[in-house]
Amino acid sequence: MPKKVNHAERKDQIIDAMFRIIYYHGFEKTTLREIAKEAGLSLGSVQHFFPKQKDIYVFAMDVIYQRYEERMQKVVQVDREAFENAVRMIKQIVQVNTEEERIENDIWVKFSIMATMDSEYQETKKGFREVNFNFAENILNMLHQNGYCKNLKNMKDSANSLTIFIHGLVFESVIYTNLYNDKVVEKEIREYLQKICN
Repeated sequence: MPKKVNHAERKDQIIDAMFRIIYYHGFEKTTLREIAKEAGLSLGSVQHFFPKQKDIYVFAMDVIYQRYEERMQKVVQVDREAFENAVRMIKQIVQVNTEEERIENDIWVKFSIMATMDSEYQETKKGFREVNFNFAENILNMLHQNGYCKNLKNMKDSANSLTIFIHGLVFESVIYTNLYNDKVVEKEIREYLQKICN
């Protein structure tokens, strides 16, 4: 009897192989054939799930956001104060502890840049900006409701500024990996939040 394939696990296997190729070799080397080779699968197996290159890219972008949303759910702790939760939540986006975390951030930056150059990804890019903006707005609302950031004049503008700060910190940590470790990232986040919460 043939072995039953778990489709979710197989897709994850393919996506993780693609992430490694993009991270170590760039988009130009990221063909379906190379992804299949890296994943230890046949080209047909990869094409069964992702017939075109665009399909795998769109799915991969969704995976990155799904993983980050799962981390968000785990990190918020009821017994911690709002400021500490805010720091921990932002650190889930600006990840620098493991190679896997750095790869994920690197891929996110590369996908974001790719999406600006290809009209096919404009809706996906727009949707992800909205997800990030809502995340920033949720953090600020949580802080405000718990007695922090009382002087924010405009929540939308403040959420936009926080989104820009987070994106900038991710970009910096990807481009200058040697300058950013967990302590540096946490320090930057704390200082930013303290400034806007005064």
